[in-house]
Amino acid sequence: MDVARPLGSDCIKDSRGVAIADFNGDGKLDMVINNNNATPTIYLNNLKNVGKCIEVRLVGTESNHDAIGARVRLSIDGKTLTRQVEAGSGYASEAMLPLHFGLGNTAKINSVEITWPSGLVQRFDGSQFDGYIDRMVQVVEGNNHVAEVTALHAPPRVVASLGRTKSNSFGMTSLQ
Repeated sequence: MDVARPLGSDCIKDSRGVAIADFNGDGKLDMVINNNNATPTIYLNNLKNVGKCIEVRLVGTESNHDAIGARVRLSIDGKTLTRQVEAGSGYASEAMLPLHFGLGNTAKINSVEITWPSGLVQRFDGSQFDGYIDRMVQVVEGNNHVAEVTALHAPPRVVASLGRTKSNSFGMTSLQ
């Protein structure tokens, strides 16, 4: 079933790449599509009550500074969520460097394991992440402390003003 039209994401421009990130700082992933010879299309995720999240920014010391290639396994409610830091996700495409973990309604992380490109494996007890739900945290390679970088779900700020806007009942706004 094609859900592009009801979601308002049925841009018919000649598109070349996509970037996924939390562009407006509300803790929800948004999307920008790069259009050939046209302005980009921005899809802001405006869904309400989407659950909790945590973003993890890694800083390499023995590995590369941006931790490209690092893998994070986060355990919640008997499930393991895995993300890998990538330097490009496809042709002309990108995802944000801090890793985004959607947690649903879970307010407790059980454990976190980070495998760095250097081969170092760091393990954290979930209690080290207490109080950091809906926040961005930073972990430095070889340092067993978790530091808060910023609170998410801040009041929305204007990301761009690119002309026409389209909204729908699914909580997606597109700027074209």
